[in-house]
Amino acid sequence: MTEQWKKFFRYIGVLLVIVAAYLIFLFTYNLLGLPKPEEIIKFTTVYYEKYGYWVVLLGAIGEGLLLINWYFPGSIVVALGVVIAREAGLDVPFMLLLVIFGFFLTAIFNYVLGRFGWYHVLLKFGLRAPLEKVQTKIGEKGLKILFTTYVHPNFGALAATAAGILHLSFLKFALYSLISITIWNTLWTILFYHFGSILLNHVNILILVGAIFVYFMFRHSFKESPVNIP
Repeated sequence: MTEQWKKFFRYIGVLLVIVAAYLIFLFTYNLLGLPKPEEIIKFTTVYYEKYGYWVVLLGAIGEGLLLINWYFPGSIVVALGVVIAREAGLDVPFMLLLVIFGFFLTAIFNYVLGRFGWYHVLLKFGLRAPLEKVQTKIGEKGLKILFTTYVHPNFGALAATAAGILHLSFLKFALYSLISITIWNTLWTILFYHFGSILLNHVNILILVGAIFVYFMFRHSFKESPVNIP
């Protein structure tokens, strides 16, 4: 069997594992009688109505911080924010500005973590390998890679930290980050503004698609590299 066929069957195996995990999750979810997506949205809407813009800003900061954002579903603050903002009577453009501001603040913070070596504290939590790999990519392609990594907060946080480790120009990093964050979050806002209610009503499928997307992003973007983080 050729190497290409081996790689093909390996990908198929991974996809089957993800689908199986999704089916187990769905079965367990229904077995335990957990709330349906529309019930979760209704519950969350109450908090958006009370604390609306603060929830959006703090959510964006939480999703943008290195390590912390590994425990958040990517861009959930944008998805829920846009959908619920319409129900709660919030200003969607202003909400988008808060999201961009929150993510930009965390991009600067993550850059500083790398620049001054504070990221070493986080290496004990399993971030060494991902940081090494994204550092290699930035070394090869420069800051333009930020335009693709900011598609997801987790990858964006890694890229920002790696840029700091490499001591790349802060002003160029800030400019590239601001443009990338603005573009991607504007696109997500437009998408969820028009289709958010439909997508969130099929949140289980979104989880499956998201898992597959994240896997292939890691496979494509963060291949093994000889770079070692100091």
